[in-house]
Amino acid sequence: MSHPTDLTGFLKDWEYNEEDNVRFLTGEDGREIMQIRQPLGIEQYDLDGRPDGLRPEGKDSELDLFLEKERTDRQFVLNMEDFQRLRNEGVLFYFRYLALFQVGHYDRVARDTDHNLEICRFLEQHFPGSEKDEMLQYRPYILRMNAISKAMMFLAEEKTAHAMEALEKGKTTIEALSPVSTPIYEFEKIRSLQHLSQVVSQVHDTEDHIREPKGFKARLFQELSKAVENEDYERAARLRDRIKRLE
Repeated sequence: MSHPTDLTGFLKDWEYNEEDNVRFLTGEDGREIMQIRQPLGIEQYDLDGRPDGLRPEGKDSELDLFLEKERTDRQFVLNMEDFQRLRNEGVLFYFRYLALFQVGHYDRVARDTDHNLEICRFLEQHFPGSEKDEMLQYRPYILRMNAISKAMMFLAEEKTAHAMEALEKGKTTIEALSPVSTPIYEFEKIRSLQHLSQVVSQVHDTEDHIREPKGFKARLFQELSKAVENEDYERAARLRDRIKRLE
């Protein structure tokens, strides 16, 4: 076992700056990596596969491993250990897509939220224990992030109609969810529907009033969506005032 190492010098080489605390690099084996400087340390994520770089039984993820079992046995039942493995993997993907959302990597956010939505589907279908509600209660939030990220991808291509469809589909899917009997589920469902409605309104406003330059609409919407997602309503109000001035 190697001896513990004092990280002070390493951390001093990358001082914490809240406005510039994310960097991307290529690992020694060619892996794409994201590093995040926190006040007391550094987090590192693989950008593809599992965020921690592990390959369970040679697969890209625990979910891939269990999906293979599902293909051979549709009546497959998860035990508690299986549930914990999938839940823990979902948490890792959550931390990664949250960081990726903040830096505008919406394609990867859509991919990671799709992954966690599939974990929810798998748990709902194959795990009999009530513990699965720990994951299912956050499904409205995951759907919200998924819809906004896909809308951002469409807006970057000036495909406003497709962006609106993605947002409206997110709302419809959340409204049709099977209920989970926890306060967190009710809170996340109400908040997610409200946020998506606000984003739909923002897209309408931006489409009606902002025409030039090309790509500005997507950038402005990106700022607005982040402000709403972070519940920074003061900043959101300032951005809306900016839209009015540009009219």
